[in-house]
Amino acid sequence: MDLTDQISTLIFALVVVGVLVFLTMSAYVVGPLSKLKRGEKLILSVGLVGIGGIIVYAGLELLFHVVF
Repeated sequence: MDLTDQISTLIFALVVVGVLVFLTMSAYVVGPLSKLKRGEKLILSVGLVGIGGIIVYAGLELLFHVVF
């Protein structure tokens, strides 16, 4: 791997670590899911879909950068 591949891998790893920290901290701040109202659950689920999209995008960028 050259330096650019290592940097892309490092950025992807940092994005994943950041998402895991965000999800862990939000679980402590928000609390149990069962106590949330319907609108709050909707906002939380849209946020999780956005986080999943960011991870998929970062993974695809890394894959295309390494392959091509």
